[in-house]
Amino acid sequence: MQDFSIRDIFRGCGTAVSGVCAFSAVGNHLLPYAAGRLPENPQSVISALFPYRFPEDGRPRNLARYACVPDYHTSAGGVLEDAAAALSERFPGYSFVPFIDNSPVPEVAAAAAAGLGVIGDHGLLISPEYGSFVVIGTVVTDLVLPETGGNNNGHCGHCGACAAACPAGCIGSRSRETAISCTAAADKKIRCLSAITQRKGALTAEEIALIRKNGLVWGCDRCQEVCPHNAAAVIRPHRCFTRYQPWLDREGLDHLEGRAYGWRGRAVLERNLEIMEKTDGAV
Repeated sequence: MQDFSIRDIFRGCGTAVSGVCAFSAVGNHLLPYAAGRLPENPQSVISALFPYRFPEDGRPRNLARYACVPDYHTSAGGVLEDAAAALSERFPGYSFVPFIDNSPVPEVAAAAAAGLGVIGDHGLLISPEYGSFVVIGTVVTDLVLPETGGNNNGHCGHCGACAAACPAGCIGSRSRETAISCTAAADKKIRCLSAITQRKGALTAEEIALIRKNGLVWGCDRCQEVCPHNAAAVIRPHRCFTRYQPWLDREGLDHLEGRAYGWRGRAVLERNLEIMEKTDGAV
């Protein structure tokens, strides 16, 4: 009965895809510095998916798709806060703490354990309906909830397309394992092109060439673009993503509020735009 109440609450917030896993399924892989934000005696993790992919409309794009929509930290985060408040009202006496992106639990592993998809070779969650273009939000609670995991969460065909397409060559045999550990995932991102576009300071000539060849000033979608599961995935962005702005230019540097890349500040974005504008490889 509780499970139906949980899902009804998330549906009421416009989030049709949600599930539950036991905290013990992911509790051994926490970010140590973030664990203090958890309820005192966590028992369950509720995961919710926020698809963000918009149909291609012919406009040029120099941003990863998740950065083309309003900042998910506030847009999807607001939905999670509303759901957590509704859960607190429905189950008084229990704690419900929402997280998105900065969760102390490994979000991909939690969502997979909740039956919302499978971890692909690229380390991302693949939803049977929406593919991998989803933001994962979690709500951690001290209430014991029925688990929703099972064998109906899809599969990764291990076709090798993502590894072959990765510009930085950072998808290997251990990519799936990194999704289970927050620390390991962070280590992997050191070489990831998306992480390179976010890095402060001077870049190497190789890193500069990677950014220019990729054609994006923020992020990287290559492993997702070639994934066969995304070819037939439903393209229906969550209602919290109200607009789609696929291009960043120098004028946009004065309007970073409300964008997922705004936290990094102007300097890094300006550097990346300059890399894309120059042809001699210098910065």
